Amino acid sequence: MSIFRRESEPSPEPPAPARPARPAPRAPAKQKSAPSGSTHIATGSKVVGEISGEADLVIDGVVEGEIRLQSRVVVGGDGRVEGKINARSVEVAGKVLGNVQGGERVEVLATGSLEGDVMSPRVVIAEGAFFKGKVEMTDKISAASANKTQAKPGAQAAGGGAKPMPRPHGKPAQAGAKVGGAR
Repeated sequence: MSIFRRESEPSPEPPAPARPARPAPRAPAKQKSAPSGSTHIATGSKVVGEISGEADLVIDGVVEGEIRLQSRVVVGGDGRVEGKINARSVEVAGKVLGNVQGGERVEVLATGSLEGDVMSPRVVIAEGAFFKGKVEMTDKISAASANKTQAKPGAQAAGGGAKPMPRPHGKPAQAGAKVGGAR
């Protein structure tokens, strides 16, 4: 027996929820101010030509041509790039044959191989990585200034060419040498 209801009386149905006079506001539409996600070139894919844009790029396939992005380029372990790369940040775990310019950072991982010149404020070459080329550590680079710094007028004429740093035990560095131990 219930204190507030009688057993003989059927229980009333719960009242239906009140509907609002106006529909609920929808979430605001996404603005195109920042790119979302990234572009992925999968293993087994091959792209020939120029790639440019704002979204991150992950390469596990093959790219033949120039890459110019305002964000990050990752060359995966199975990835291969034959051409210039100009991006904010570049990470190489696969193989790159060409010059690389990073606005903030260029990193060659232990599994990576880079044959070309590197220009970036921060350069990281991991132990076990393969690197053949020269490194120029600069301030932040823009695409326009990067092309101008390729040929510095007066640098050679003034005798301002870079001299190699002495190596321990007087041994010169060899081009194409592995960094660190064997892979």
